Amino acid sequence: MGQSVMPSEQQLDYLSRTGDPYIDKRNYTENKHGFASYEICDNHILVIQVYGDGKYWDKFFRDLAKEHGLQSYIFSTRRNPAAFSRRFNASVIETWMRVKV
Repeated sequence: MGQSVMPSEQQLDYLSRTGDPYIDKRNYTENKHGFASYEICDNHILVIQVYGDGKYWDKFFRDLAKEHGLQSYIFSTRRNPAAFSRRFNASVIETWMRVKV
């Protein structure tokens, strides 16, 4: 029988803020700065979930991209995209759309 692991306070806070149903464990990293999960794609790193110190995670993903010979990482936000654009010198590349049925 497998043991279930209780989510940390950080994970519970993230889930309640975002509405995400679970924490994605692909390439999962957790430390005193928060946590992040990501995928390494052909030409960028796709940040799946991130929580905590934005400056730390920005450097983490910039360094990780360089280690893999990539020139960018991408992420989505439900918060103010203009603020994230200014803070991380990011550009908006797409817009998500939802159709309720």
